[in-house]
Amino acid sequence: MGLDRKLKPFGEIPESFRGLRDDGIYYVDKTGFIPYLINQNRKICVFTRPRRFGKTLMLRTLQTFFEYRLDDAGNPVDNRRYFDGLKVMDAGADVLKEMGQYPVISLSLKGMRNDSLELMLSKLRGEVARACREFEYLLEDSNLYDFEHEQFRKILSSQVDQSGLELSLGNLCNWIYKATNRKTVVLLDEYDVPLQYAAIYDIHHPGSNLFDNIVGLVGNFISSAFKSNSNLAYGIIAGCMRVAKESIFTGMNNPGVITVIDEIPDEFWGFTQKEVENMLDYYDLSDKMDALKHWYEGYSYSGREVYNPWSLLNAIRGLVNGYGEKAIQSYWVRTSGNAIIDEMIDNNSEHRHKLAQIMNGEPLWAPVYQDLSYRDLTVRPDAIWSFLLYTGYLKTIEMRQLDTGNWEALMTIPNMEIRSVMHQAMQHWWKDIKLAGYNARPMVEALFNGDVSGIMREINILLDDSISVRDAKEDFYHGMMVGVLRTQCKVKSNREYGEGYPDILAISGGRAALLELKCILPSELKNIKREEERIRIPAMMMKQLDAAEQQIRLRHYIEGLLFDEPTVSEIKAYALCFCKKRCMVRWVK
Repeated sequence: MGLDRKLKPFGEIPESFRGLRDDGIYYVDKTGFIPYLINQNRKICVFTRPRRFGKTLMLRTLQTFFEYRLDDAGNPVDNRRYFDGLKVMDAGADVLKEMGQYPVISLSLKGMRNDSLELMLSKLRGEVARACREFEYLLEDSNLYDFEHEQFRKILSSQVDQSGLELSLGNLCNWIYKATNRKTVVLLDEYDVPLQYAAIYDIHHPGSNLFDNIVGLVGNFISSAFKSNSNLAYGIIAGCMRVAKESIFTGMNNPGVITVIDEIPDEFWGFTQKEVENMLDYYDLSDKMDALKHWYEGYSYSGREVYNPWSLLNAIRGLVNGYGEKAIQSYWVRTSGNAIIDEMIDNNSEHRHKLAQIMNGEPLWAPVYQDLSYRDLTVRPDAIWSFLLYTGYLKTIEMRQLDTGNWEALMTIPNMEIRSVMHQAMQHWWKDIKLAGYNARPMVEALFNGDVSGIMREINILLDDSISVRDAKEDFYHGMMVGVLRTQCKVKSNREYGEGYPDILAISGGRAALLELKCILPSELKNIKREEERIRIPAMMMKQLDAAEQQIRLRHYIEGLLFDEPTVSEIKAYALCFCKKRCMVRWVK
């Protein structure tokens, strides 16, 4: 199957099908998509998969298959050798007759991540100019009028105005046909990136209309090539989400759409179980199957369990190159922006609690919107779950149609990799957003004044708005208290005083507060019935307070602190016990 016993580092792997085949890199054959696309008899196809799920490589594969171009001697380039031994070569004459027949325009909008229309326009001009360099022969073609030559020069030099830019794809298809008498294939990658970026920008900047401007720009740009273009042979659009027709695809003639919830005969992007087994067998790594499955599988498309190909290949590359078990880790967080999760956590407490529910292993029923506008993320709060489904953060366990005709899905986290990404996002919200914005002065004053009820009130306010309760361990609560107190005091954590190491010491002027923390773990509560919680949990917490107080007294923390911190003249010592979203506090001395 593979030609090389060692996967090359990803930095050396070109984002091109030709480069992959030329370099002899292990290739999982996905060329079955080509006959599927052609046999659909649809001129336009929109397919969506999460980022880093093989969409760009598929577009490069389509480019290699369809493209008609001439070499330096003026002869058509034959790309047939790149497909030797692959599925597409068995597809029959009706498919293979399309090979090498069409000039191909290939573009990506992934670079359009700017905070103004002018900068977005500049990025788009640059990308269109790059794509047009393949067709510089048009400048000398006598079939084009002088004004068309001039328009093309402006496009090549990135000097075209917005109107000309929006019409550039349609015009280019027309000029290519006049010069070659051939229709064009247009490949558009990451078409939804500027829309997502603009939507998030507008959320952060009330009053901004960047999203509406970008919808108009991208919509007009796409329409010029994909709407009623008689010179278009095939148009293939790739992204993470199928954006609502009223936003982008207005008037487009019946495009074929393939999303993560559509049924298709094969999985043309992610890796299936059998494909992964073959790869691991080839590299003598079959004993790593369970670990790789735990980390990277879990997506369910067309009834198949599917692996994230980018992360899986990174892990296998590390294993093959001798990195050991540490090669099996999260790669997703390094390649995909997680701003939408931060937005969800920061702005909606209900979302935080539902996300905690999913993180705790409890699937969530949520509506599935098949046509989304990014504006829906602000006007329809429950649209966030469809967004997370389409972008790969969630997977469907089950789908059902409601009496209204709408659909909803039972969703959960697909694998360990995504769980780690979500956990990091929640920790970011808690430490960098929630705690950073919390006014710790009332809690600090309560600590220094011996106000036990005030301390409990402030801590419980924080806990009530926390993310997850089942992941609550002592280090979480420890980090929370240190983070809060550091905004107002000098804090020492786990320093030696007396005959031990008290958890936290907060110092301000000559006053100090010593805190010894205990925690009731979720695992300790499994056998407690709900009707017993009101009695048993407080009793368990009181027992932990007794242990914390005894530790403070028997290990002489206070005496040691007075000896080692001569500037401190007043000390308050407390025992604290946490359980889920509640805290009990006892003044010890």
